[in-house]
Amino acid sequence: MKKIFSILTVFLTLAVTTVSCSSDDDAPIESSLATITDFSIAIDGVNAADIVYDLGTDILVTVPFGTNLTAVVPTIMVSENATVSPVSGAAISFVDGEAKTFTVTAEDEVTTKNYTVTITVRGEVGSGSQLKTYEVDELWFGLSTTTYSYNDANFANSITKEADEWGTIITTVTDLVYDDKNQIIEKKVTATNQSTIYTYESGKITEADYSVDDVLTYVYNYTYNEFGDLISEKRTDKTGDEDEVTETLFTVVDGNVTKEVRYGTDYIATYDINNNPFKGMYPTAYAAINVGIESINTNNPISGSLADDVVTYIYNTDNYPLSASYTSYDGGNTVEKTFTYYAN
Repeated sequence: MKKIFSILTVFLTLAVTTVSCSSDDDAPIESSLATITDFSIAIDGVNAADIVYDLGTDILVTVPFGTNLTAVVPTIMVSENATVSPVSGAAISFVDGEAKTFTVTAEDEVTTKNYTVTITVRGEVGSGSQLKTYEVDELWFGLSTTTYSYNDANFANSITKEADEWGTIITTVTDLVYDDKNQIIEKKVTATNQSTIYTYESGKITEADYSVDDVLTYVYNYTYNEFGDLISEKRTDKTGDEDEVTETLFTVVDGNVTKEVRYGTDYIATYDINNNPFKGMYPTAYAAINVGIESINTNNPISGSLADDVVTYIYNTDNYPLSASYTSYDGGNTVEKTFTYYAN
């Protein structure tokens, strides 16, 4: 009897051992893969086609100029059963040009891999007609010719003006200095040591400090409406014992200055539907502080304080003016303007 019991005990032991080994062999092996297999982002107001990726352990993303990076929603694909932190689908904030770390944890919860994601806002790019020369021939004030050159971003970076002042040709060269986002940070005339430094807030120029021979001469402060249109330019004269402030007011409708108030005088204008020659020559922020009836607009002034009657234009096939002519001061002054452009 004891012999039979011993044999049964051996068989039971072997059976339990066999089942135990079988269970261990059949247990699933957890993956150690911790890889981002795909990465993309979504930002309100930004077209997906305008977002450019360079994927790798260091993920590089570029987005259009002016993009707000405070609510970026990443969509992240990872290895099967792996997890990622920050999580896919949750809005997070980025800082332009600063890397953010994403950590992938494998299914085995032991293996991890770090990825850095850097989002860079691209510089602004010009899309204007690239005005080459602007000539003004006035009966009362003589002839002046302004020539423009452009940088790789298609913005004007050097302006040369030749003015005939009673038989003497005065040449002035103005250079525009850009930062890495193609924004103008300084305007300078080296020959006369003039410099204007620009201060930006929220993508707009709020102050400009004009100096001569490194001595602060004028401070300009700019105010905008809710649409980003300039409504006030205040100039503070720093040369006297007391700061004298003068203010110019602007009314902008559909990108055109319909009214300027300078030194207490109202100047008004109506406009055509064609392209203004100065449109697109400069970055948006700089263009906004250089608006004026005879300056930057969307279209061209055709009547108002500028002329006795109407301004007559001849346009090219791109609807930019080739010439403009009018009289002023009750016919006492004649004005002829001529525009040429670089080939696109």
